[in-house]
Amino acid sequence: MLPVLVLLAAAGLAMGRDGIVIADDSDFYEHMPKGTIITQAGGRSRSGSALPEGAWLFNNNALVMRSQAYLYAKVTIPETGTYHLHVRGHGDPKSSFRVIIGDRQTSEQFGNGPLSLRRGGTFELQKGPIDIVLSRVVLGGATGPVFDALFLSRAANLTEGDLRKLELPEEVELLKEYTISRSSAIKFGDVDADGKSDFFLLESDYSGRMFDHSGRELWAYKNEETDARKRAEFEAPGLLWDFDRDGRAEVAHYQLEQGKEWLVMRDGRSGSVLHKVAWPTPPMPHEYNNFRLAVARFNSNYPANLVAFTDSGGTISITAYSRELKQVWQHVEKKKKDHLGHYVYAFDLDGDTTDEIIASGIVLSATGNVLWNRYDLLDDNHDHCDSFRFHDLDGDGRIEMLAPVSELGVLVFNSKDGRLRWKHAAEHTQQLEVGSFLRGVPGPHIAANARTYARNGEAGLGGQVHWFDSEGNPVRKWPANPLNGNPDFVKGDWRGTGVEELFWYKFRMTPEGKGVLSFKQDVYHMFDFMGVGNDQVIARGGSSLLIYGYKGARRRSITRDIHYLKRVANHTHY
Repeated sequence: MLPVLVLLAAAGLAMGRDGIVIADDSDFYEHMPKGTIITQAGGRSRSGSALPEGAWLFNNNALVMRSQAYLYAKVTIPETGTYHLHVRGHGDPKSSFRVIIGDRQTSEQFGNGPLSLRRGGTFELQKGPIDIVLSRVVLGGATGPVFDALFLSRAANLTEGDLRKLELPEEVELLKEYTISRSSAIKFGDVDADGKSDFFLLESDYSGRMFDHSGRELWAYKNEETDARKRAEFEAPGLLWDFDRDGRAEVAHYQLEQGKEWLVMRDGRSGSVLHKVAWPTPPMPHEYNNFRLAVARFNSNYPANLVAFTDSGGTISITAYSRELKQVWQHVEKKKKDHLGHYVYAFDLDGDTTDEIIASGIVLSATGNVLWNRYDLLDDNHDHCDSFRFHDLDGDGRIEMLAPVSELGVLVFNSKDGRLRWKHAAEHTQQLEVGSFLRGVPGPHIAANARTYARNGEAGLGGQVHWFDSEGNPVRKWPANPLNGNPDFVKGDWRGTGVEELFWYKFRMTPEGKGVLSFKQDVYHMFDFMGVGNDQVIARGGSSLLIYGYKGARRRSITRDIHYLKRVANHTHY
């Protein structure tokens, strides 16, 4: 199925305008009781909420109430007057909730029937802040009641059409929407030299499809079915990069053909094979734990090397290639699955203009020699670095390595010798980001994605942001309890002012370290997809790839340096 491209004009009116005050499900996240979870349209896998097929949810999110504890939010009434309450909920006759506006509780019940917008009475309200409470929660039925959003309107009647105009913050603009097949990974780069990003969609069996910026499919390949089910569990290896410096990116990827595994490089526009070499892993059958590709620079001129990381369990290899896929060096470790993490990072740690290669507890030189390792500290394969970030935390001109290390938490290493600078617990620390994000706290700041796992009937994976200062002191957490999901961080120049902002899950993170719901799907990547001078947020979920921009962004012509482009190409969930 070809992607369908939808180009949208400026989004509708901002929340709370036209005399309508909105409290959607995200307004209740900060103090959401344990057990209550987020669902989305078509989100049975996240919640089992049994929403009607094809149902529309305001901002594509709702709360499934699995706790009788009340939910609290605060809104601001713009002017004194009469307001009509409208509540959108879902459930069955055995489930329900009520609403408290200020000090008055509705007699009407919600969440006890099919998904709908219901009126909840009239309120005389004063200008200023007021508490909103979801109260008297009855947990009957298969899942409990579902709350979508409520609206306090000066108009007596509201329609679904009125509400659709009020989704997402006014500053957020949906620039492009692609309907795609379900994917394992999506990689980005410019294959036709038009200054705008194209994208390479990798499917669960590692098959690939190349699309240009308009959403037109350029070419595709299909992998053989051998071991496809094993491959489907993990992020697929592939990337786009201009290896020959002609202005157009090539595509590198894994391929299974005629019973053999290959590392392939193709022309990005036509799909014709340019180079092909045996994939560097033991003969099949084997496991497909962590297969990844990264661009690296092993001389001072240009990143024209490709690094393949393969983890088949028992044997883990890091193999470097020239731009023609001639092997330059290989490093092999006999270790269990995940012991070297999930990805290789190519980064110039010492400022000599060539990249070191970092994989969990080991650092290799540009020639493949071991510079140092920390197997003494990370001696168990369960204690591995799930991802890395690199930053001069103390301003001394030397880069530190910031690592989320599973149950160990956040660890910061000296890049020169691997000496541990500090560590701090943060649940199962899955990802982190670093930058100057918070107001009133000396930077730089570290935001850690603290992952939680389901226990005693809880809903799958969860996440919470733990904030630290540069010396490892905890600053705050948001929200109070983890939100269900498997979120990522992205950061970039959202407004085109040269200042980086942080995004997590579906939220823009404020200078207070809290999230504002800004997107309908999970953030996935962030860079200048449109080629207009500021960074856009790329979100994905199900069959959607969404490109969001800041409506008031500064548009400017800008030449991206090689570090920026390499970060775009080497992006991974890990």
